[in-house]
Amino acid sequence: MSNKSKSIKVGILSIISIFLIYFGMNFLKGVNILTEGITLYAYYDDVSGLTEGNSITVKGYKVGSISSIKFDIERNNQLKVNLNIEDNIDIPINTIAKIVSLDLMGTKGISLELGDSKDLVSNGNELSTSIESSLQEEVNAQILPLKMKTEELIGSIDSVMTVITTVLNKDARESLSKSLISLDQTFSTLSQTMIEVDKIVTDNKDNINKTFTNFALVTENLNKSNDEVKKILNNFSSISDSLVKSDISSTINKFDNILNLINEGEGSLAKIINDKSLYENLENLTKELEELITDLKLNPERYVNFSIINTKKPYSETK
Repeated sequence: MSNKSKSIKVGILSIISIFLIYFGMNFLKGVNILTEGITLYAYYDDVSGLTEGNSITVKGYKVGSISSIKFDIERNNQLKVNLNIEDNIDIPINTIAKIVSLDLMGTKGISLELGDSKDLVSNGNELSTSIESSLQEEVNAQILPLKMKTEELIGSIDSVMTVITTVLNKDARESLSKSLISLDQTFSTLSQTMIEVDKIVTDNKDNINKTFTNFALVTENLNKSNDEVKKILNNFSSISDSLVKSDISSTINKFDNILNLINEGEGSLAKIINDKSLYENLENLTKELEELITDLKLNPERYVNFSIINTKKPYSETK
């Protein structure tokens, strides 16, 4: 009877031990066997840092744990992760299971980014997945542009050093020295010129101001006379149009014919112009007329004499 009692006790202790071991293992994995829940699945190409028992959270609140991670040959050896979720949370069907870092030590977990669908998941459904960029990847993303700029800077420095090396040879140094001396002389001349110009401007400041004032007045007068200038131009344009429309060519031809007749001695005007003796007579007559007018001015009493008694003397030419 005692042996049978011992066997029963051993059996009971064995069952309790097995239960405790199972409960302890699941507890260590984060699986609460005393709470009913649902199991969901998620497939990843890489689960670095993710292990069984890691937490599943929603907005930082733990709602479950990872129960297992296995390769799935039928999914091209993707990693199938079983998610043990408590049944007291509603999960939309378009929720995303994202692998994230839970702390600064790099502990991984899965964060459920709840979708907006009204349809909810049920036991055995598969969730869409994504993977958060690691700290190293983010640092690399920030450093990469800096690295590229550094490489460009190094290349530029190398080019500058090559140019400096070329410049530092003897001939180049002499040429550079001459160029600098010439440049210094040019700047000195330019500085002296500017001083002289400044002096001229200062000495003639009043004249310059008056010039600008006069220029402003001329501009103002031109602006005021703009309408009159337009009228003059319009009149000139009208005259030009009239001349274009008139038979100028015919008039010129007639005038040319008259000149030819005069040159040939035809007509009274031609005779007057071409007769030399007539020209000389007219010239003598003009001279005598001028002498008569001069004498009239000097001796008017010879030509006009008023008297009660007629004492008029006959005119005799003074010699």
